[in-house]
Amino acid sequence: MKRPAGLFVTGTDTEVGKTVVSAGLLLALRGNGLDAGYCKPVGTDGLEVEGRLVNPDALWLRDIAGLDDPLAALNPFCLRNPLSPLAAGRLENVSLSLPEVVAAVKSALSRHAFTVVEGVGGLLVPLAEGITVLDLMAALKLPALVVGRPGLGTINHCLLTIAALKSRGIEVAGFCFSGAPSLAAEDGLGQNAGIITEFSGVPFWGSLPYVDKAYHDRPDHFRLAELTREHLDLSLVFAWLA
Repeated sequence: MKRPAGLFVTGTDTEVGKTVVSAGLLLALRGNGLDAGYCKPVGTDGLEVEGRLVNPDALWLRDIAGLDDPLAALNPFCLRNPLSPLAAGRLENVSLSLPEVVAAVKSALSRHAFTVVEGVGGLLVPLAEGITVLDLMAALKLPALVVGRPGLGTINHCLLTIAALKSRGIEVAGFCFSGAPSLAAEDGLGQNAGIITEFSGVPFWGSLPYVDKAYHDRPDHFRLAELTREHLDLSLVFAWLA
């Protein structure tokens, strides 16, 4: 089977750890010799950098992974207000279209052998009039990785997200948790992961501990590459890529 051009990292909600997981995976892939890049197609809460608005998460990930791609490739579209893209766009008189976002992502995909693409919020976050993140994912046809919270409610949230992806014909490569201090098969988190796999058939890639992105000026502080090796099942990741 031909290796996919990338992996779309989506979440069960906003602030579930998509950026941390994306960064950890990117470090693992690049550390294993794969030419891997990153793209956040649409962001909000933009900062003025080099004459354009850029999402803070994209900047953080660029620093963590040491990427040298232009900002226009890392985050093609960004709005100023910290709202959903549609809500921010209405305030800022900016209207996005699905074809232009898809074209920008495909351009970013062409820069590397493999690209980690990070969504915004959950699947049904509106990007533009009548267009959601799920619509973008269906148009791109990239496999998905679902990131969820480790606590109570995650079974429902993960299974709903996985079901919505499958309903659009999107391959779900795996799911993981972010923000968990520990995980064992016999504890509650381990039970949650096993039940999600039991009901969905989707493999569990592991659970990253909490990482404070506030230390954006000290990327080495995170030991993110080490944490990824310790807490994600990279053998599953590389087997899927093989």
